[in-house]
Amino acid sequence: MKRSIAILLVLVMLFSLCACGSGGQNSANTNTDTSNTENTNVVPEPEPEPEPPKPKFYNPLSGEEVEEDISNLRPIGIMLNNISYAMPMHGNSEAEILIEMNVEGNITRMFGVFSQITSKNSKIGSIRSARPYYLDWVLAFDGVYMSVGGSGTAMNNIQKRGVTHINGNVNTEIYYRDQDRKAAGYAYEHTMFTTGQKFEDGYAKLDIRKEHEGAYDYGLRFTDAAQTSAGAAATAVTVSMNSKKTTLFDYDSASKNYLISEHGDKFVDGNTGKQVAVKNVLALYIKYRHEYSGSTTLLADMTGGKGVYMCEGKMIDIEWSLAEGKGLTLKKADGTALELMPGHTFICCPDASSGKVDAH
Repeated sequence: MKRSIAILLVLVMLFSLCACGSGGQNSANTNTDTSNTENTNVVPEPEPEPEPPKPKFYNPLSGEEVEEDISNLRPIGIMLNNISYAMPMHGNSEAEILIEMNVEGNITRMFGVFSQITSKNSKIGSIRSARPYYLDWVLAFDGVYMSVGGSGTAMNNIQKRGVTHINGNVNTEIYYRDQDRKAAGYAYEHTMFTTGQKFEDGYAKLDIRKEHEGAYDYGLRFTDAAQTSAGAAATAVTVSMNSKKTTLFDYDSASKNYLISEHGDKFVDGNTGKQVAVKNVLALYIKYRHEYSGSTTLLADMTGGKGVYMCEGKMIDIEWSLAEGKGLTLKKADGTALELMPGHTFICCPDASSGKVDAH
C-alpha cells in the first residue's frame, strides 16, 4: 500500500514538471511573437512634399516659352540695312520680329525688333539711318530705337515725339565700324555694327528707362492652332514691296516655317550662313507718299489698313491698326482677333497702290 502511494506521488511530480516545461516554452514563443509584432508596427518616415511646379514664362513678341520673365523689358528696335550690295545682314535671325518697309529710291530697310539684346547675341547690322514712320513701330511697342542718325524729318520727330534713341553718331561705345568689311570693299555707310556684348556693356551705362511702366500689351495674341486652315494656298509667295523690290517666301512643310529670299538669293544671317526662317508672315498694305522740303522724304500712313496673313502654307485676309502705347492690333475678316503661331514673325509693308501679294 505504501509502495503504491509512493509511485503515485512520483507520477504526480513528473507530470507537474512536464507541465512547467511546456508552459515555459509557450511563454518564450509568446515573447518572440510580441517582438515580431512590434517590428512590423514601426511608423514609416513621412514622404517629402513634392516641389511646386515652376511658373512658365513667355516671350511677348513671339509667344514662345522662355526661362525667365522678360515681359517688362522694353524691346530694342534696330534699323537694318537691306540694300543688295550691303548683304549679308547679321543678327537678322535673332530678332523676334522683322519689319520691311520702303524707303526712298524704291529700296527697303528692315527694322529688327529684339525682346532683349545680351552677350548671347552675335554681331548685328549693318545699321543705317532712321526714317519717320519707323518711329510709329517704336512708340507702339514702347521700345528703344537704334539707328545711325536719320533723315531730317526723322530726327526732328524723334525729339518731338519723345522717342528713346541710341544714336550711332553719339553713343559710339555701343557701335563700331567693321574693319573687315572696309577691307572687303564695302562702302563706309555699310560698315556700322554692334555686338551683343558691346550693347550689353554700353546699355547698362545709359540713363534711360529700360522697362515698361507697368504691364504692357503689345497687341499680339498667340495660339497653338494655325488660323489659316480655311485660307487660300500660300506655299510660294511673292510680295512686291514697290515697282522694283520683291521679297519671296517659300513654305517648308518639314519645319512648318517660311524660308525668305530677296535680291535673287537666299536671305541669310551672316553670323550662321543659314537662310532666315519664320513661322508667321504678315503683309500690311501701307499708303506711302513723298514730301519735299529741301530734299525728298518718304512718309507713310501708319494708322492701319488691310493686309494678309500667311502661316503653314495658307493665307487669309486681315485688317490691322497701329497706335502709340497700344501695339499692333490684328483682326480677321470677320472682325475677331487674329492669333499668331508661337515663333518669329516677318512683317512686310508693301505700297498700297503699287505693291501686291502673289501666292500659290
